[in-house]
Amino acid sequence: MSRQSDKNLQAQVQALIDKTNGLKDYGIKALVQNGELHLNGVVDTLHERRQLQELVSRVPGLKSIENGVTISTDGQINDGEVTSEVYEELELNDVNLKNIGVESIDGTVYLRGRADSTAEIQNAMEAAARARGVKNVISQVELRDDRELSLQEIFHSQVNNDRENPNPKDRLF
Repeated sequence: MSRQSDKNLQAQVQALIDKTNGLKDYGIKALVQNGELHLNGVVDTLHERRQLQELVSRVPGLKSIENGVTISTDGQINDGEVTSEVYEELELNDVNLKNIGVESIDGTVYLRGRADSTAEIQNAMEAAARARGVKNVISQVELRDDRELSLQEIFHSQVNNDRENPNPKDRLF
């Protein structure tokens, strides 16, 4: 790829970033070399980092994108504060907090619980990504199964030492 086409791509990407509300004020820099885009800068949330990735991925002619944009933690934001921020975002986005809980470990947010639909899970993940200090969101939310369980299924779900493939050494068969 020529230097001129790299410069054209770089100018196109930079102009796109610089005119996008929510991203233009961060001073994110784009560099294109051999058709490969390198992004550098700092944003406040994981949601903004993902928004940037989605935005530049629509630019035709790029071979690859290296998103080196980091997420600011505004000094020292601890896991308790991240968890509180996530709960606020979940509440603002009408996520049922009786269904979905949050744990934050080093900026990675784990969503846990049971949801009524995949849309509810997706909404919770997107809301969590908008919270300050969140570096990654991992859903461990299960879909609620409203069918009636058999007595055997209830027993298996309640007994921790049940084994599907018994080991003869354990004498569980």
